[in-house]
Amino acid sequence: MYQCLLFDLDGTLLDSRDAVIDAVARTAERFAPGVFSRDDLLKRFGESLDDFLAAAAGETYDREAVRKSYAAYVREHHDRHVRLFPCVREGLERLKAAGYRMAVVTNKQREFAVAGLELAGLVEFFEVVVTIDDVSRGKPSAEPVQQALRLLQMRPEQALMIGDSRYDVLAAAGAGVKSAVLEWYGAEEWTYAAPDLRFANFQTFAEEMLAVRALGGNGARWHE
Repeated sequence: MYQCLLFDLDGTLLDSRDAVIDAVARTAERFAPGVFSRDDLLKRFGESLDDFLAAAAGETYDREAVRKSYAAYVREHHDRHVRLFPCVREGLERLKAAGYRMAVVTNKQREFAVAGLELAGLVEFFEVVVTIDDVSRGKPSAEPVQQALRLLQMRPEQALMIGDSRYDVLAAAGAGVKSAVLEWYGAEEWTYAAPDLRFANFQTFAEEMLAVRALGGNGARWHE
């Protein structure tokens, strides 16, 4: 039975996809102009900024300048990043009360991850927050998930990674952890690295996890 739940942040708990895409688009256009359309950026949502810009411009750009430019834009528009999806807070309250240990595993910088959690009033639910600043490589590398497991002192089979993109699914698989996706932005065709569980929203996810807990861990179902 799952003992801990590892949550992605943007696109999973926070309805922040458009705000993140805007920040990446502004940064990419400055440092790698004309390389990616907005549709391209949507397909890469969830990728770490360093991995994205490495694909866009190789090693030819000034990493520190990129990070500063991106960070300045995010700070200016930060409130747009802090809009909770429906039923998230209520669901987290019930999951914590049921005994689940919870962590955030995100490709976001720690400054913005912590600020977002604080503004959304979610800090109290998470024992651990692993950000891109805490690892040498972000998701889809398994390292962020493995780091969360180490900090929680949990084994892979005791954890479930909940995200919204292939980067979450691949990171979980690499760490030997089962994965679930919240399809807030619509169902996807998973041609590879398919998640173990799929949910349309947080309410159905939380209800399933609570039912699994009540039944002693006898499997979870796929949900539309």
